[in-house]
Amino acid sequence: MRPPDELIERVASLVGSVPVAWHHARGGYSTAERWSLDLADGERVFAKMATNDVLAGFLRDEHRNMTLFDEDFRCEVIAFEDGEHPLLVLEDLRDARWPPPWEPGDIERVLATLERMWTMPTDGLPAPALLERMFNGWHEIAEDPAGFLGLGIASREWLDACLPRLLEVERDASFEGDDFIHVDIRSDNTCFVGDRVVFVDWNWAIKGSRDFDLSGWLSSLRLEGGPLPEEVKPGLGALAAYIAGFFAKNAPLPAVATAPHVRKFQLRQLRVALPWACRELGLPLPDVPYARVEIERLNDELACGRLARSDWYEATEEVLIDAYLASDDPRAQSGKSGDEAEWRWSRELVLDVFPQHATFLDVGCANGYLMESVHRWGRERGVTVEPYGLDISWRIASLAKRRLPHWADRIFVGNAVDWIPPHRFDVVQSGLDEAGVDNECELVEHILREFLVPGGLLVFRPNRVVEGEPDRAQQLRAIGLEPDGTIDAVHPVTGELRRTAYLRAPIS
Repeated sequence: MRPPDELIERVASLVGSVPVAWHHARGGYSTAERWSLDLADGERVFAKMATNDVLAGFLRDEHRNMTLFDEDFRCEVIAFEDGEHPLLVLEDLRDARWPPPWEPGDIERVLATLERMWTMPTDGLPAPALLERMFNGWHEIAEDPAGFLGLGIASREWLDACLPRLLEVERDASFEGDDFIHVDIRSDNTCFVGDRVVFVDWNWAIKGSRDFDLSGWLSSLRLEGGPLPEEVKPGLGALAAYIAGFFAKNAPLPAVATAPHVRKFQLRQLRVALPWACRELGLPLPDVPYARVEIERLNDELACGRLARSDWYEATEEVLIDAYLASDDPRAQSGKSGDEAEWRWSRELVLDVFPQHATFLDVGCANGYLMESVHRWGRERGVTVEPYGLDISWRIASLAKRRLPHWADRIFVGNAVDWIPPHRFDVVQSGLDEAGVDNECELVEHILREFLVPGGLLVFRPNRVVEGEPDRAQQLRAIGLEPDGTIDAVHPVTGELRRTAYLRAPIS
């Protein structure tokens, strides 16, 4: 793929050297022409050219805002040429490190750099009037709720109960402030160049409130396995509701021609921002189990052959981990509803087959809560457990490592169907659904062959015994696998039965 001739010729004229090689920059959400260029004189530059009138305005705004200050957290402005297709030539950041994933200390470095940015003089920056008109989502939803309800996140009953409070905080919230704010802080606008934190895409910069700038970042940060927004700064409930209203209003709208992927991203940020606002404001959480509904649909698509398995993995990870990350409950972040008694009843029975000392791998470890639970429960029984975790999602693995820094090197990212562990384990727990329908036997055979010590145990995630539905042992028999044993646990209050089954790896 080659840049437009117009871009090549104009860059050569502006910088005095001809581009001889190029790399298309594919991040971000706009359709602007964005290229990293190698020049004949050995230098590199980054060129961004508008492709329509809307992007032309954005590019002019970006150039104006970047020339208001000269700090190391913006890239160098090399040249600018206005016209029908404005062209901005910048310092090339191809070799920078672009999160995610976020490494230890990254978030703290970004926060420190934002503090510097917020204190810059605001002379020449526009007022926030335009953005204030954009952030009136709950008021528009009150007039026509169909689009929001069609997203499948919350019911009409939830909206009727919560909308009065959301309207109140939206009406009272404000952008007003004396800070230099970027407005669009996200990972694709943030990179690390040596000791520098560099922000790009300055077209939205205004004079306003630093709390709004911070709030706008936190939902996308959480989607990437970062901390809960309220862990970074509590008390931002009104702004969280304000921002959630923007996503709720815009996510159902038709695709934007200049940013064709932005609607999906707005929906995903809504999945995090709305529960965050509810927690801060004391409102009930959105009540539609969208992840369960969507995963059932994806499983049907896979079973019918309308969805490739690689696409199934990607789509399932997206919707499932979005739901996990939206919660502040460590059990929900690990895929389980209910209280601690329910969690223990549903998960502790795996210990019934542990030897006195065991290495334990949780396949699909999510946030690592089972790792620490089994370690704690084992200690109570006098059983020494060395826990490890594997998850296909780097996002939830990042959260697990943040939660359990002392075990960070024990948490792996990979697909259990083909991942090769660094060493073998005494006990492995896995679900049968980790590989999707019609792939269960391949998953089981791979774990027995590659994950376990000779004679080690593969224990399947337990399920509730319901009359008329197959239990875990029956599910294994249905795919041609005879369990080596079963384990039962009775709920301490309700008396309900939970059962699992296990297979033993060959000894030789």
